[in-house]
Amino acid sequence: MQNRDSSDSSQRRRDVLKAGCGIVGSGILAGCLGTSDDSSSGNTATTTPPDERATTESDNPTPYEVTVKPAGTHTFETVPETYASFPGAWMDMAMSFGIKPSAMMSLEEEQLKYYEALPEVAIDLGSVEQLFDSESSGFDKEVFYEVDADVHLMDPRVLKRYSGWTDHDLEEIERDIGPILGSMIRFPYGRDPYYTLYEAVEKVAKIFQRQAQYNAWVTLKDEVFAEIQSRLPDDKPTVGAFIIDFDIEGKNLMAANINAVRNDGRSLRKLGVNSAFKGESYVPYKKIGYEELLEVDPEYIGLIDNLTTATSDSFQQTLEAAKNHEILSELTAVQNENFVRSAGTNMGPIIDLFSAEAVAMQLYPDEFGEWPGSIGDVPTQHQLFDRQRVADIINGRV
Repeated sequence: MQNRDSSDSSQRRRDVLKAGCGIVGSGILAGCLGTSDDSSSGNTATTTPPDERATTESDNPTPYEVTVKPAGTHTFETVPETYASFPGAWMDMAMSFGIKPSAMMSLEEEQLKYYEALPEVAIDLGSVEQLFDSESSGFDKEVFYEVDADVHLMDPRVLKRYSGWTDHDLEEIERDIGPILGSMIRFPYGRDPYYTLYEAVEKVAKIFQRQAQYNAWVTLKDEVFAEIQSRLPDDKPTVGAFIIDFDIEGKNLMAANINAVRNDGRSLRKLGVNSAFKGESYVPYKKIGYEELLEVDPEYIGLIDNLTTATSDSFQQTLEAAKNHEILSELTAVQNENFVRSAGTNMGPIIDLFSAEAVAMQLYPDEFGEWPGSIGDVPTQHQLFDRQRVADIINGRV
């Protein structure tokens, strides 16, 4: 194992940071050589004029602390320029500030579809390293050293679970490379302190010192949801939500309480639907059988994890299979073809808006327009948020 402190390249990088300069993904020293990058990460697809770029609250901030439970507290001497993350909510939070990842657990493209639907935001995967080695089915600490991220936006418990590493391994990464700051928000990981979406977004804003952009996001999401909620009918439908694809074989009917403490049910919850499933607020899901589902008989079946992963064809195949099933065909939602998809797992500020729009159109087409089946195909007249305004906030034009 290479000792990071003895690495010439890593030492040069730290010396540069101490001097107030940042290394962007291309290897150019931003600031020292007079170049700028609106994302502060070096992975941007476009360049924004200097007077519009996303700047931090201070070019030379004094040391500041950020606490993310259960990860802990870290003191930043300089504002981090780069980060590594799993695809998911914390990556979407950083993306909402225009900061693109240096490395991801896997280079999956599903989450990138949301950014491709916005102007000036798409990620070039050619500039992103993969942390997870698919050939060995594991993580290699050497890759973490090579990436040399300033911060790891990950829940340390999740990293430990996926990697099989010990607490000592995680301590080594934090000591030699950078802090691990993140927390599971899809649903509670046990009973540890839990952050709502925008509580977590505020943490990321503090890590990267992006308060102006954070304020702009809060204003935008408040406006969007106020508009959507003002147009909702008084009589809301009952939705039976499932965290994994609706399995007609009955092996993975994992029912979720929409009103529980969870981020993946946020879109349905914000639209005020009634949850078909009740239960303890800190239980992520419960397995149920056909008969129990038939007793509840929700008006809609909600799939809260496949807004972009399921194609229209595969989604239709699931519906047709349910219609031909001996028991599931008796469900009201199946007979009326009332299936609704939302973003679920990966939902940060950007994906939150796309998901809310999609759910509103699927539940209330007479009010919001027919859902076209893809986030990139929503007609302009039915779009519930301004794509350009979102891109402007992401790129620091606030």
